[in-house]
Amino acid sequence: MRRFSVVCLCLVAILLSAPAPRAQTLEDKVQEFELDNGMKFLVVERHEAPVVFCAVAFKVGAIYESNGITGLSHLLEHMLFKGTETVGTKDYEKELPYLEREDELAVAARDLMIEIAPWRLSYFDEHVTELTASMSDEDRDAIGTDRALELELTIEMLEEAGPTEEMLSIGGLLEEDETDYFELYLTLKRTEMELYDTMEEHRELVISNELWETYMNNGSRMLNAGTSNDGTFYFSYLPSNRIELFFLMESDRLENAVFREFYTERDVVREERRMSENDPDDVLYESFMATAYSASPYGVPVLGWMSDLTMMTRADLQSYFDTYYGPNNALGIFVGDVDIDEVEKLAKKYFGRLDSGPPLPELTTTEPKQQGERRVVVKQDAKPSLYIGYHVVNPPHPDGYAIDLLSSVLAGGRTSRFYKSIYEEQGLTRTAPGVWVGPGSRLDPMFIIEADPKDPHTLEEVELAILAEVERLKTEPVEMRELERTWNQEEAQLVRSLGSNIGLAFTVGMYAGIRGDWRAILTDMERSREVTPEDIMRVAEEYFTEENRTVGWLVETASEDGEGAGDEVDFGELMMWARTLPEEEQGMLMMKFQSLDEAGREEFARELWERMKAEQGGEEPEGEEPMGEETTDEE
Repeated sequence: MRRFSVVCLCLVAILLSAPAPRAQTLEDKVQEFELDNGMKFLVVERHEAPVVFCAVAFKVGAIYESNGITGLSHLLEHMLFKGTETVGTKDYEKELPYLEREDELAVAARDLMIEIAPWRLSYFDEHVTELTASMSDEDRDAIGTDRALELELTIEMLEEAGPTEEMLSIGGLLEEDETDYFELYLTLKRTEMELYDTMEEHRELVISNELWETYMNNGSRMLNAGTSNDGTFYFSYLPSNRIELFFLMESDRLENAVFREFYTERDVVREERRMSENDPDDVLYESFMATAYSASPYGVPVLGWMSDLTMMTRADLQSYFDTYYGPNNALGIFVGDVDIDEVEKLAKKYFGRLDSGPPLPELTTTEPKQQGERRVVVKQDAKPSLYIGYHVVNPPHPDGYAIDLLSSVLAGGRTSRFYKSIYEEQGLTRTAPGVWVGPGSRLDPMFIIEADPKDPHTLEEVELAILAEVERLKTEPVEMRELERTWNQEEAQLVRSLGSNIGLAFTVGMYAGIRGDWRAILTDMERSREVTPEDIMRVAEEYFTEENRTVGWLVETASEDGEGAGDEVDFGELMMWARTLPEEEQGMLMMKFQSLDEAGREEFARELWERMKAEQGGEEPEGEEPMGEETTDEE
């Protein structure tokens, strides 16, 4: 499955969507202007309700990272909620010595890890894991969430136990060239302990969640952000009479961001990374993408690699932010009960004073042509799953329009080929195979097919059935009625997306940020209508070849108790079900969803999945109250 955070954002969008009003001409509605510093703005006036969706999108995503700092864009997303020189602090001047000392200790710890070397660290860390597992319940209760105390007790246990017999027998592990690496490891742990002690003292000067609470206290329905391969964005839904608050807060974040609590938040993101490494779907997806791409940054997960997250410092983040997050690389988006003149006035007042940054570097690395089929097999205690992918192109490349249509022909609803043949007639999969083109649009993507075999059918059976349908595209022309149905689906989907403030903002903003002009929405629809059955056959013949194919299998292994994995959440099906709920309930679900962290959102999605299955089966889920009666707590 695709990254859970992306699904979260999609679910938010669905839960916020309202029934579409009568269609309006985009050319008449979308207004734009640009400041002297290069920051661009899109404004759509919709005066149906006194609310406005506000966003700042940056044309900077994970594809601008390099080895050593992977995951930095996503970590920056977290850090920009930590406040500024005036927000989130009791006294910024008093904070500075703590920030400097934390950085010194973090750099010292990083240097020690480099000197010890990763292979030795793995042995020492495993030893620590075994020692801490033997801690008494009394010690664990005393530690609680106190990381410094945990490290203090760990150091005492290491000093008392010393190296294991196995470690003593491994040449070069403990000592080499008169360097005592075990003592260096103890020094590392002491340095980390001092870092966490300093962070705890620093916390007395921090006002947690002040940015969040300021927005919520002024009527914000939501406050969130998202990071993808291609960009990052920050947004809020506000009463229209609070629009100046957004300009004030966001320009302050861009001009005076303070990355306090960096090392605490780095630990949070490392935990996200750890959860991803233990999620079978994520393991398959990341293994598949890393196999499919050898040069493109699309082969690196947005979360980054654990080793990079462990080593990066606040200075790395500050340098990245200063280099890429200038106003000239940003796009302001305002949709709702606003006036273009007021938006432009506020934009000049707050964002106009910011200096331009360096332009984004050109992304010149391209994926070389694949020379043969690639395969990767992941073994997990989970239901089997598979990916099949082909390197393709995106619009405005002429072939990109036929490729987009192909995704709908194969997997666009209940009349699609995969649904009717593989899922309905042959009964090979638990749900209909899905198709998507990704993981981004700024570089050449993959045409990805994903499917989950239904017991007792095998991965091989499902793969062969999918490939048979793909081969049909090369020999049997797609009927015009299929194309017409696909065109109608695309247009209906576009109309729905433009029917709410958030849907319109994301659609227009995405095209403006990725394609450089929101009007590509209209030209894409026109060019899609020009695709012929012959174009479909030609594109299928050119791109859907064995040499250009990557296949990933998730093979089920038996759990220790001999039972297989439980029922997995199908987020596509869950989002379709969410759209059927009453509008008021959708809003309440959205509010709860917004109040949760990443782990909480995943658990909430599981609850919704169980509720959906129970309702579809005519049963009530046990122990669950009606959603309409729930209340939520703000973070």
